[in-house]
Formats: sequence, structure tokens, C-alpha cells
Amino acid sequence: STPSTGPRTPLPNTTHASNLATFFCLSRPTPTRPALPPELILQILAHPTRWLLTHVGTANAVRVSNKDLPIITLPPFTTVEIKTLQRIIFRFRSKDQGHSWDRVNHGTYGGSWTWFEAVVRNGKPCGPDGPDLHGALEDKVRKRFELQRNRHAGMRFEDYEIVFEDGDVRMTELKSLLSEGDVLELRACARYPAWVNNVDEAKVEVWCLDDLGKRR
Repeated sequence: STPSTGPRTPLPNTTHASNLATFFCLSRPTPTRPALPPELILQILAHPTRWLLTHVGTANAVRVSNKDLPIITLPPFTTVEIKTLQRIIFRFRSKDQGHSWDRVNHGTYGGSWTWFEAVVRNGKPCGPDGPDLHGALEDKVRKRFELQRNRHAGMRFEDYEIVFEDGDVRMTELKSLLSEGDVLELRACARYPAWVNNVDEAKVEVWCLDDLGKRR
């Protein structure tokens, strides 16, 4: 039959579409090279520049006093995302209340009672009516990872970036805990009435290998 000469619908301009096109091209021979084996192509596509940004969560300015507050809650993880999880980046800009009686620790991270945690908890529905939005979330917590303390009596906002990378201790533990439907939270924490965690902004990114059999 005669091939169609009409216009082709281009693939969406996404990393996933680019990866599919790369796999298709490299798996076929050309006049200058043989077809590459699938195992080698997958190794090429495992490079960080080919990872997929599967989740992004952001938070605007918030003031937290004497409690733990989830400021970012990502969507539930799928089985594929857990299997292919490579990197999680936590970024936030913050400071405490800017004063305290403990002058010895001023300007250090010692004696600081404001901090940030990454929290893994069960996000699955608790009944036929859907997620238990009003339940005791602490009962569902699998693990709390402390990320960073604010500088004690800090006068200026500071930028922090904490990265969980595939193969490091924290990521290995996190992946072993995660089950399908679990969620990841970034919590801003402050203990005792006089302590305040002032968050200017925050962001969480989740990066995964591309599962070529699943369009994203």
C-alpha cells in the first residue's frame, strides 16, 4: 500500500516523548552504526538529563509556632514511581523568630527549636467516602526525616537545599518504607510558644527514571 503523505501528528514536547524517540532511533541500524541493544539504550536513558520530573509541590510564606505543619503534600506515589525513584529535592527559605534568651547559641544551629522534616505517611482512603481528611494523620506516619534546623536567632532568611539521592542512606530507607498510595510531606516545625518558623517559600521535586512503557 502507498504510505500516507499527509502531515504527521508530532509527539508532545516532553522528556518522555524525547526518550521514546531516542529509544526508537537507537534501536534501528543506520549506514554508520548497528542497532544498539535495548539494555545499552536503557543505560543511556538512565542519565539524569533523561529523568522525569514526576511531582512538584510549592508553598508560599507561612508562619509556624509551637506545632508541626505540613506545608507541602505531594500526590500519592504509584508503584512505578517508587520503583524508578532517583532523587528528591527539598528547597526552602526560612528563619526563626530572630531572638532568644540562649545567647550562647546565637548564630549557630545549636539549641534551635525550629526545623523542617520530610514525612512519609499512608495516604490511602480509610473508608468508602474517600480519604480520611479529618483523621489523626500522625497514626499514619511511617517515618519522619529531619532535614534542617534554622539558624538560632537568625535575623535574615536563608536558603537551604537538601537532596535525597538514589543509593544514599536516607533514600534507601525511604524507598524501603514507601508503598503504593503513600504520600510525602514537607513539614515546618516549631517547638515551644516562643519559637517561630518563618517560611518565605518552599519547593519539593521528585525525579524518576522513565518507564518507557508508561506515557507520562
